[in-house]
Amino acid sequence: MKAIYYNSHGGIDVLKYGDVDEPKINRGEALIEVKYSSINRIDLLIRKGYPGINIPLPHIPGIDLYGRVIDVDNNDEINPGDYVVANTVFGCGHCEFCLSGKENMCNLWKMIGFHINGSHAELVKVPSKTLIKVKGNGEKLGVTPLSLSISWSALVTVGKIKKDDFVLIYGGSGGVGTFAIQVSKLFGAKSIVTTRNEEKEKILKLIGANYVINGNEENITERVMEITDKKGVDIVIDYIINPTMQVSLDVAKTNGKIIVFGFLGGNVFPINWQKFYLKSLRIYGIHNASKLELKNAIKYVENNEIEPYISRKLSLEEVIDGHKIMENNEIIGKLLVKI
Repeated sequence: MKAIYYNSHGGIDVLKYGDVDEPKINRGEALIEVKYSSINRIDLLIRKGYPGINIPLPHIPGIDLYGRVIDVDNNDEINPGDYVVANTVFGCGHCEFCLSGKENMCNLWKMIGFHINGSHAELVKVPSKTLIKVKGNGEKLGVTPLSLSISWSALVTVGKIKKDDFVLIYGGSGGVGTFAIQVSKLFGAKSIVTTRNEEKEKILKLIGANYVINGNEENITERVMEITDKKGVDIVIDYIINPTMQVSLDVAKTNGKIIVFGFLGGNVFPINWQKFYLKSLRIYGIHNASKLELKNAIKYVENNEIEPYISRKLSLEEVIDGHKIMENNEIIGKLLVKI
């Protein structure tokens, strides 16, 4: 079968397109004919070598997955011929977190396209317990699983978002950001989104952002406090950390929440602990989301209440070009990969 793969970690030049062996499923696995996938920022981090996590090589990337079931073992809800997405993360199945439906918190968590081969291939095998049967537009569903589920986990599960909340979203033009704008709107909250690009600013407003701050032209802290009548925001979505965390501490309202799920600007930052405790702030760390969270969120895509913003469509062979587009930040929303 055809696939994108690499034999060593490094720059874009390690990516190869060619023939690899077809996967064979074992007990508790499913074989999926991939129809659509996407490229996520984490694909680039995994390709370069993710700090502290060993990735078996050679490796096929690709985290998002929409496709048709060819064969399946040990899942009474899924049959050959069904169209499915897969939750991106899975656990051991036996710990307290897995048994309570929070497999993303399992200490032995693994991720499709990370610890195991991913969806940038004609066929992929995944644990059958990750699958969710879906209906609707395959392109939209194919770019949804990772970005939407993280947005949902951050805002709904952890953030407890509610009507009239103010939500600050850094770098809102990415996959998670564009979904977070729409999740905020779904719950009647008001999104404040940052960008440094004038063209992206226009599109973010079209997607549904209530306020867009151009960081090249405005002081983010001052503008946020002006928008919120000096009260600050209820929820901050921060996956940059350095230098954004100081702004997050400044603009979060008393008893507000800062939710972290990445560190694009650097993973070490000295926190102003006095401001942290005097404002009774809460900082949460999340990674990925549970299958239940994705199941609850993706129905809004199936019903066209959340519309993934797809700015580019690529073939499997063009995934290599997609990594270049992503590294150059020439992207708004999602990059669709049609297999």
